[in-house]
Amino acid sequence: MSDRRLHILLAFIMLLAVTQHVYAQYTLTKSDTTFVIDHIFISGNKHTKSNIILREIELKKGDTVYLHQLLYKIKKSRQNLINRSLFNTVDITPKRHDYNKVDLYVTVTERWYVWPIPIFTYADRNLSVWWEKRAFSRLNYGVDLTVYNFRGRMEKLNVILQEGYDKSVQFDWLKPYINKKQTWGIKLFAGVTFNHETDYNLKGNRLVFFQDGKSYSKKWYSGKLSAIYRPKYYFIHKITLSFDHRDYADTLLKLNPHFAYSQPRFSYLSLEYNFKYDFRDYAPYPLKGFYLEADAKQYGLGIFSREVNLFRFYLIFDQYIPLHKRWYFAYSVKTQFIPNKYQPYFFQNGLGYKPMGIRGYQLYVVRGNWIGQFRTNIKFAIVPKKSFILPYIKTEKFNRFFFGLYANVFFDGAYLTSHDPEKNESFLNNKFLYGTGVGLDFVTFYDIVVRAEYVINRNEQHHFFISFVAPI
Repeated sequence: MSDRRLHILLAFIMLLAVTQHVYAQYTLTKSDTTFVIDHIFISGNKHTKSNIILREIELKKGDTVYLHQLLYKIKKSRQNLINRSLFNTVDITPKRHDYNKVDLYVTVTERWYVWPIPIFTYADRNLSVWWEKRAFSRLNYGVDLTVYNFRGRMEKLNVILQEGYDKSVQFDWLKPYINKKQTWGIKLFAGVTFNHETDYNLKGNRLVFFQDGKSYSKKWYSGKLSAIYRPKYYFIHKITLSFDHRDYADTLLKLNPHFAYSQPRFSYLSLEYNFKYDFRDYAPYPLKGFYLEADAKQYGLGIFSREVNLFRFYLIFDQYIPLHKRWYFAYSVKTQFIPNKYQPYFFQNGLGYKPMGIRGYQLYVVRGNWIGQFRTNIKFAIVPKKSFILPYIKTEKFNRFFFGLYANVFFDGAYLTSHDPEKNESFLNNKFLYGTGVGLDFVTFYDIVVRAEYVINRNEQHHFFISFVAPI
């Protein structure tokens, strides 16, 4: 036998030996072999029903997949479960047996689900607006009770009882699944809010308020019924029918004849369609993926009041791109369009109200028929997300701790069109607005995000802001 043939024979024998060793150990290796999901075992879910967890796993018993598909679906399944905000940690471990059969072991650490949060907040659009005056008479107090994962079925129950400057009672219940396939859900909302102070005009892009002594200048009763359809993992469709009754002080129409329609008291129905495509790695503070949302709402259906008739549409697209090691880039594009030429004041929307807003103009309100805006971020992970176990805390709901610290540089821009900006002494309409600066983001468990930002806007105003949501 020649040396060449001998080498080939030895190589073939070694390959067989390695193959037999891998087969004997039942380990996952790179190959074209398909694997069959045999069983899925779940542990750690003392409160959460198993079917809620299985709904988020992109592998089912009996599925046949290649190795790269198996590893990818395990990764996405873990992200799905984390983004439901039910668990602090999720681990999915595949174990191979009988050559091509795989068992999945899903281990979760449940969160604390009952949060009776005291209300001690400001009666303004945001913290920055309240901080300008720091009027403690404009504070609200009460309790905001939220029960996440209610009954272990990922339901969310929220009850608000608020006193102080503004009074409010609200009930909100989300049941994500009402059918066996876990594709349809419902959401119910009912609430009433009484406000002492109501803005009735806009001067120089600042809200002008009316206060009616000890009486309430606005009483708002509302109710909503939503049908939610989530066929797979990333798409959500929601249709909402809502009822609103508004009762304003007569003086508001005297101060601003365009504040409302012909009467200060009226009721109307609205119909809204919302679509979301969420493909982010970690929704509270994404570093990779994208998010798309579209929303169309018709205020007034010709019932109760024929005067109320307004249509609004907005579109949002966010993308998050890892650049290199600890560097990340993100951008957001939003637009809002209201085709109605006439909008009573109380319906008018714009920059400064959700979902529209750019950094540098938190203190202003800019209203218009069409809004286009973008936000950009380049960030560096000073401390990438690190996990710790705090041994002196005995419960798993709080001892599995993580945090991350990110520095970022940002540039935001927006443009709003208005037919008659001079009427409200607006100096920000029909021109390009921008804000730029630097920030520091702190991210930790229970979806907590704290942002500190120093920003300079187009008007050469310098501001320092504290926020509690992701920048994009």
